[in-house]
Amino acid sequence: MSPEGEPPRRFRDALENAREAWAAADPVIQAGRAGCGTSEQGVLVPLFGREHLVTHPGGVVSAGGKPVHAAVAILILHYLTRADGTSQEVDWITFRELPDGLFYAASFAARAESPLALMFGGEFPGHGLTEFREAAASAGGEALDFGDASFSFQALPRLRLAVLLWEGDEDFPPEARVVFDAAADHYLPAEDLAGLGEVLARMLTRER
Repeated sequence: MSPEGEPPRRFRDALENAREAWAAADPVIQAGRAGCGTSEQGVLVPLFGREHLVTHPGGVVSAGGKPVHAAVAILILHYLTRADGTSQEVDWITFRELPDGLFYAASFAARAESPLALMFGGEFPGHGLTEFREAAASAGGEALDFGDASFSFQALPRLRLAVLLWEGDEDFPPEARVVFDAAADHYLPAEDLAGLGEVLARMLTRER
């Protein structure tokens, strides 16, 4: 992010709107609904295990004492203001099944799912299920029983997502699917959930 107060131009309006909504919210109530703790400085929001501090009413988001990128700040502010306290579900849904998911589905597949399939689908030596399991474990994933390999990740205190992987063979290409807790839309809109999936995909491919 640019110096505080100077986010990249394409994020300025969205960040301003997110901060206005957060300023109008009760931080204690919303922190409780979002499953987050509080301190004298603000609300504490872990994102993929990394703690972020959100001030109120200013809506400044920082991690390790430094302002985060505007896109991350917007996502966290949206999470706090949208949270309604709904419990996490035991069911998973695809991105297309999210409200407004169809609108972003093609972009999400290209930017999150295809890179995972390419990296871990077994088409190249040293890029297969073993490497996927290692990367997922390093990123804090918990093994599931779907596909050829799958892991769930606690992205935010009340929002989980998972990656399901199928290796390719002579008949079928490799496939990766990012799925979401069925209550995900109670915490973020589809556009932000797409961004969350992309963050996870980059985390996993970076582990390689």
